[in-house]
Amino acid sequence: MMNRLDRVEFKFLVDRSLRERLVEEIRRNTTCDAITGTSHYPIISQYYDNEYRDCYWEKQRTQKSRRKLRIRVYGSENSELPPTTFIEVKHKHFGRGAKRRLMLSTEDALDLVEGDGGHLLANLDQQPRSTRMILREIRQLVEDRDFKFLCTMRYDREVYVGREDAPDLRITMDSGIACRFGHLPLKADTRDFEHYLLREDQSILEIKTNSVIPIWLRNLIGDHSLVRQSYSKFCTALETFDPAIRELLLEPDSSPFTAPPPDACIPALLTR
Repeated sequence: MMNRLDRVEFKFLVDRSLRERLVEEIRRNTTCDAITGTSHYPIISQYYDNEYRDCYWEKQRTQKSRRKLRIRVYGSENSELPPTTFIEVKHKHFGRGAKRRLMLSTEDALDLVEGDGGHLLANLDQQPRSTRMILREIRQLVEDRDFKFLCTMRYDREVYVGREDAPDLRITMDSGIACRFGHLPLKADTRDFEHYLLREDQSILEIKTNSVIPIWLRNLIGDHSLVRQSYSKFCTALETFDPAIRELLLEPDSSPFTAPPPDACIPALLTR
């Protein structure tokens, strides 16, 4: 699947009480995601980068064109959305964003990134043009930039989409954001994550659109004095828990970082 490169995103950090008030208004003006058929499901994302952490540093340097590679599993056996796996290239280009992705089995997605992707690439010329482009882009990242497994993240998502007045509007609430750096089997229902990024009562509100934000949503943002923040789950996880990044950001002989419990707050994350 190819997305247009004109998507903009707005992120806000909200606590539980504010989230409840916002969701009440959002539900009155949006509808359920027709693709998934539900507004609640878990997401597990497995990220890839090279030993120099190019993806992280490209974002920190605000490089105008940058890409991230991940395998993402939506849903679980215990939710309304059964497990569905995509391999995705998330592309930022001069402030606009797009996702190019393919729906594959988890085994095929892992083979394409961590193996040689042999059977997926064997009949490449018989694939639709958009599929060929994405497969080649993924293999380029793996082979030319030496992308390998880096970390896995999990969170629970609540999602709403716009109606006729804003068909490209998508609003998400992500909570329970957790990560791990051990290369464990990628399973939809796993909760084997030792690190948490936010307090238990905090969520990331994200507004995504290809055009303008509808007036009701602009009023909602203004009425609650929401302040837009730059927040990357990927970068925050690396800055907080990745030894390679922390060694560069902190003194080499600094004390090892101790992971906070789920109800702890990491102040540095709230001012990014």
